Amino acid sequence: MASGPSVFSRLRLRSDPVLDCNDDEGLANVPNEAERRRSESSSRMLSTVPTRLKSNILQRSASSACNTSTFALKDIRKSHIPERCSDGLGLQLVFDPPSHTGDIIFVHGLGGSAWKTWSWNRDTANFWPGWLSDEEDLSSFRTFTFGYDSDWKGAGTNLNISDFSKDLLLQMLTFRSDDRPTIGSKDIIFVAHSMGGLLVKRAYLLAKLDIQYSDIVSKFLGIIFLGTPHRGAQSAAMLNNILAALPLAPPPKAYLADLQVTSSALHEINEQFRHHCQELALISYYETEKTTLGMKDVLIVGKESAVLQYPKELSSPLYANHHTICKFQSRLDSNYVKVRDTIAYLAKRSSSRGGTIVNTVEDNQQIEAILGIHDVVEEDLKSAHNRVMDGTCQWLTHKPDFIKWQATEGMEDCARIFWLFGLPATGKTTLTSVVIDHLKTHTGRCQYHFFSTGHQMKRTAAYCLRSIAAQLARTNLEFREALFAFHAGTGIKFASQDQKFETIWEKIFEGIIFKTAFQTPLFWILDAIDEADAYSVLISRLMKIQSVTPIRVFLSSRPTEIVRTLGTHTLSITPLFLSDRDTENDIRTYVYNTMRNILPANEQVQKKISDQVLKKASGSFLWVRLALDSLRGSWYTQHDIQKSLTELPADMASLYEQMLEKIISQPSPRSRLLAKRILTWVACSWRPLRIDELITALEPEFSDFVNFEDTVTQICGNFVSIEEGRLSLIHATARSFLTSEGEGGPRYIKVRQSHSDMAVRCLTYLSKDDWRRLFRAFSPTDYAEAGHLHRPNRLLLAEQGFPLLGYSVCYWAYHVSNSPTFSAELTEALKTFFSRYCLSWIEAIALSANLRYLIKSAKYIKAYAKRKRLAKSRPESSPVLGSLKAVPEDDPKWLQSWATDIIRVVGKFGPILISNPASIYGDIPPFCPRNSMIWQTYGEFVPNQLYVSGLPTDGWDDRLASISVGDDRMISKVLATDAYFIILISSVGSITIWHAETCEQARAIELNEYTPIIALNKIGTLLAAASLTSYTIWEVSTGRLVSRIPKTTETRTTTVAFNDDSSQFTTCYDDCSIFSYDVYTSIEISRQIFTPPQVEYHSCPKVMSISPDHTTVAIGWRGKPPLIWHFKATPYQPVKIRKARQMSDSLCAPESYLWRPDGSSLFILCQDTNVIEWQLYDDQQIAYPHLNPREFGISRDGTLLLTCDNIGTISVWSFPKLSLVYQLKSENEFIRDITFSPDNQRIYDVRCFMCNIWEPDVLVRPDEQDLEDHSSVDEVASGSYLSNEPAIAHADTTQTVVTAISVSTTDDYYCCGSDDGMVIIHEATYGKAIRKVYGHPPSSAVLQLCWSESGRFMVSSDDSARVIAKRLEVKEKDKWGVFPVLDIRAPDSVQQFLFSSDERYLLVSTSSTDHIYDLRTKKQVCSRLWGTRNTRRWVQSPPGTNLLISVGPCDIQICNWSTLETESFADLISETDRDRGKLAVVWTACTTAQGHILYGTLPTANIRGSVTCLSHSGLHLEYIDFPRSFDSSLSSFASECNPNLAHRVKRLIGIYEGRVVYLDHDHRLCTWDLSIDGHELKRHFALPRDWLDVNSLDLAVVNRYGTMFCPRDGHVAIVRNGIRL
Repeated sequence: MASGPSVFSRLRLRSDPVLDCNDDEGLANVPNEAERRRSESSSRMLSTVPTRLKSNILQRSASSACNTSTFALKDIRKSHIPERCSDGLGLQLVFDPPSHTGDIIFVHGLGGSAWKTWSWNRDTANFWPGWLSDEEDLSSFRTFTFGYDSDWKGAGTNLNISDFSKDLLLQMLTFRSDDRPTIGSKDIIFVAHSMGGLLVKRAYLLAKLDIQYSDIVSKFLGIIFLGTPHRGAQSAAMLNNILAALPLAPPPKAYLADLQVTSSALHEINEQFRHHCQELALISYYETEKTTLGMKDVLIVGKESAVLQYPKELSSPLYANHHTICKFQSRLDSNYVKVRDTIAYLAKRSSSRGGTIVNTVEDNQQIEAILGIHDVVEEDLKSAHNRVMDGTCQWLTHKPDFIKWQATEGMEDCARIFWLFGLPATGKTTLTSVVIDHLKTHTGRCQYHFFSTGHQMKRTAAYCLRSIAAQLARTNLEFREALFAFHAGTGIKFASQDQKFETIWEKIFEGIIFKTAFQTPLFWILDAIDEADAYSVLISRLMKIQSVTPIRVFLSSRPTEIVRTLGTHTLSITPLFLSDRDTENDIRTYVYNTMRNILPANEQVQKKISDQVLKKASGSFLWVRLALDSLRGSWYTQHDIQKSLTELPADMASLYEQMLEKIISQPSPRSRLLAKRILTWVACSWRPLRIDELITALEPEFSDFVNFEDTVTQICGNFVSIEEGRLSLIHATARSFLTSEGEGGPRYIKVRQSHSDMAVRCLTYLSKDDWRRLFRAFSPTDYAEAGHLHRPNRLLLAEQGFPLLGYSVCYWAYHVSNSPTFSAELTEALKTFFSRYCLSWIEAIALSANLRYLIKSAKYIKAYAKRKRLAKSRPESSPVLGSLKAVPEDDPKWLQSWATDIIRVVGKFGPILISNPASIYGDIPPFCPRNSMIWQTYGEFVPNQLYVSGLPTDGWDDRLASISVGDDRMISKVLATDAYFIILISSVGSITIWHAETCEQARAIELNEYTPIIALNKIGTLLAAASLTSYTIWEVSTGRLVSRIPKTTETRTTTVAFNDDSSQFTTCYDDCSIFSYDVYTSIEISRQIFTPPQVEYHSCPKVMSISPDHTTVAIGWRGKPPLIWHFKATPYQPVKIRKARQMSDSLCAPESYLWRPDGSSLFILCQDTNVIEWQLYDDQQIAYPHLNPREFGISRDGTLLLTCDNIGTISVWSFPKLSLVYQLKSENEFIRDITFSPDNQRIYDVRCFMCNIWEPDVLVRPDEQDLEDHSSVDEVASGSYLSNEPAIAHADTTQTVVTAISVSTTDDYYCCGSDDGMVIIHEATYGKAIRKVYGHPPSSAVLQLCWSESGRFMVSSDDSARVIAKRLEVKEKDKWGVFPVLDIRAPDSVQQFLFSSDERYLLVSTSSTDHIYDLRTKKQVCSRLWGTRNTRRWVQSPPGTNLLISVGPCDIQICNWSTLETESFADLISETDRDRGKLAVVWTACTTAQGHILYGTLPTANIRGSVTCLSHSGLHLEYIDFPRSFDSSLSSFASECNPNLAHRVKRLIGIYEGRVVYLDHDHRLCTWDLSIDGHELKRHFALPRDWLDVNSLDLAVVNRYGTMFCPRDGHVAIVRNGIRL
């Protein structure tokens, strides 16, 4: 037998001129069969065309054929097409219309070229991209072809796919053609063959990451893939191996390795592309013909590799092989027609798409960070749409009512909502997916959400709103920019667990979306809305949409009672009740197609079975699918088939029973148990589990599965479906069937016990010592830079190889909350977890950068602890519980304590955890209270580790911070937004805005006149102030003045308010008039005068209050009952005046009014502290005499009432019964105003010159979806779920406040001055007071305190400028003798004390003078008057000299200690560009070893009163090198300023071992070594948020041993071993 040619010889035969094809098909012969079939297809297509049109097509075809050579020559001239050896590398212009509307770029594959790849028989006369210029839909598109060196047979440079991608991007960026537009000005469509598709995907990813290409990547419209090996190709490996084996062959190409199935580069491209291609149109064509490789015919790129299987991807076969899939014989070639129409389809999308898609990775990350949507929404759509068979489900979009609803013209007269009703399992979700696909095709895009009972988050209305907003932000530039601006102005992130449905609706939808004029109408599609957690509220809001842009809403649900309660709103609904007749044809098609696949040879049997199945279907798609699946084992004889059909249940419940019976009757007990375990996890999990997660969850009981998917299919009786690698139940009704209790008792799955088992498994999985070692590799070793909106989820990296880790970390507490109240196994697992592994769990969540999981877990634990407590209080309900009543370890209080600790950790240490997750082990427990569970479990003292002492040992303090505005000012009002709180000092018209997160001042507004009233708009972005002469409106986030409205009347302003959309501002006067103004133009819009109904009401009213809907005002007079004036008519309420029917003395003496947020009732605070609720709808008055408030407020959601009484006790009451929830007791404290934060979790009050911020953990309430199985949403809505017993706390507001502090030179003592004038020495181990040194008058506060180096002298001054100095003499340990030295009164407030190095002299520096006192003679020896404000600070010279140095902003003066005369003078020369004449030195220090003199300066405009604060805006730090032996002839010093240090310093603390100690802007204690080149920075630890009291931090000091002393609520916190160098 003659041997054939060698493999390589056979490959080389491909160089034959006729069959040669150098494009990646480079390995392939062109089969004549493919050509024949496509020619026949073209002929068949032509034969079906009507005669009249056929002649036109033939004429056009002939014309095209005649002009082929001309067309080719034209393109050759334009693009200079070279011969085969140099076939056009780079980006080449093929066709350039006069006015182009987009670009089409062709990218060839392996071994191909820019022109011949796209030409039949490699003849450029058949270059089909040139034909597109004659196509009507594409004639306005520029056409390019890109060539790159992919000749695998050559010896060219060995580049990879990334190199080619970069070249493509660069050529696109730099393309120039005369004065024609650049690439990126219009939408871009790519057509890519084989490896070219990978090149385009890589280019897209690179452009996403490079801002230089942002304009280009934003115009990527879509990619058409022709035989692209997304998952690699076996032929690539074969070719690479052949080339490597040949002795003279070129080296293997890098891009060939990229094409292999095992390629890591290929895997990386796919993983990244999947997350960033949401806005691209993706169409994948795959080959169906085999290609000849040597002597074999193979499918080079099969369907499984050529199709991405992404949710939005479209895919279809082309009847061609890998070579001919990108070449077409003629314009009538069926494959050409298919590809041409696809390009035209994308071109149409280009012309219709509105807005701008997300064009940078940063934008997408910011959207995710603000809205908290990380899931790919298209996955839900794909899952639903995969069930659609060709030719089915299209009837809905052709219904007249649907067409009318979809219409974009005349929308005002059409119903806004199309509501599809249907019984369970009738295909509503599938029909919804068809509607979405239809709208995407015809309108460009829509936003949608699939509610799911199998995903606890996706079933919430709040998540639905966030998802809709995220989809809109990714596709619409205007809304995206508005969303970013809103976040920048308010700081609100809707990913927070505290952002409820109402908040999102109000701020995002009403505040932004409904006010935005989009280019096209918006379409929102919501499936299974009846499965939402609060669907009635959501539907009610959708009915009442009032938007600038028309919004159409499509809903699907089961029939629901809510429709009957909508009243007149039903007029905006087009209902469609799904009937059997509607879906009959779809079901018939599905059944017939299924039967043809199963029994292809017997049409008679097919019809018989189909008819019987359809007869029983009753319109249920699910029943049909399950019925056919159940019959699959009976296709042997007609008798078996008939028997199975006869036994087939006729309803879903019976069918489920039959399916379950098959599971239970399995012969193997182990199979039955495995089936139950699988169904339990699938039915009860928080979200659908991945296959690898469930496999791990089943371990070690079940492991080593051969094929897990087959196992699930075989033993779970068709209850479980697997899509995209995730498991879920086939339908919501299946979950109900398996878990609901029936007549015979519990169903197959006992829910509570199942949750307990799952909780134990998750806790056991987390209870391992290995996690801490694993997390260490992913946690930063130092505190990372804070302030970034988006932080990477490092937990995802840690999860690699540990599939169940992420699920266990996030959702173990959910399963605990749904577990039985007593389970010994669960209790043991919880105790083990909390006693040893709780911190590693907290670190894991911190690695994810999403601390909301900690809060949610705490809520779940609180809910479970409450259930346990209630169960223990009813022992008679369970003999087991009754017998355990006396078991102390089962007391749920320890769980409640852990829940409290977790909430407090997030509240006080959240930014610290995000910045450095590992800080949970060493840096956080020491700051926790001694009786907290965290400190008791993990806070034991470890030598040389961070340790905190000096604070009380009781529990967490509810007070987060206290803000002082100075003793001479009285705060009158406080308001709160999400990002800020605002304080008003009415007497001088001073408004200060503070950051809610850090409790630091953001900005101040000085009106300089009496201002009694301030008010916020609904979303907290605008602030109105009512002064005596004008009304001013300010932007809260920037302090910008929006408008000023002169007050034109002498009458008193009683109230001011914004309308809902913040476009109007309304004022009420005590002459009963109401004025409305335009917020931005200050133009008066309306003026209304109230005419009292009776003569006795003609006097001036005392109180007026505008309702939330801005249609009603409540008016109150002294001695008369209140009136309600409906001054704006509504559909339900005409203009009229209402008077209270029931009379009482209290009603006739109103102090203030308060509206419920929904406007349904008015609360009246009476002069006798009685509170009366006037319910307007039924005109009833209800008295609440037990409240006794002096001031009151109501939560934004209307569930809580906040009050304070005459002695300063704060109380929180829950509706509807106004039951006490929380009480903070204090004594003899007069509270002037009180308010909630918008999320109801924080309380602000003002007392004299102090503003207090409180965060009681009892106000952290469960989310609605957290209450499944054991409570109701109504309990949350009403606030009754908060607690059965009120939480009582005590505020020790009588505690003396530390106002000054000084430390001894040893590490044993420190001394404090307080606001009662006392000066006391404390030991520095536990902070115990051991010696009262002396006292100032009790009414004076000590402001300055200094303890000399030797410890022999102590001096202090108070707020009356009295100076007291004492000499101390040590008697024995902890005992001193105290002797008088000075007792004088300075002329001004003292700013600084300084002892000479020999402690003979004392410098007393005031704001205008300096004085020197001799401590031996106890007399003043000299003084110096500066004449102007003292802008200098004094410092003792470095060791070795005894010089008194005065540091000013412009110079240094060396003065004599005994005369204060200047002995030497030197200018300060600085490179910083600052007007030093407008600066003041506010801090000085000297390093001992290095001889640096450091000083901090502030602009004088930023200084008010006595300068003690080292954290003002504009603080600037500089230093000079001071010589050991001072040369008096020096005329100047060079002042150095390290900009890196200057911009990092927030608060200066002191000097430690030559290093500057400071707090940075994230309140981390840092040190900076000035002596090291590069100035070494070290971050040591971060302070809790409740330590961020501005007044206290200004007093913080560090001694020479590195111990930090920080005043805290009347005590001093002592932080040891925190600075580790």
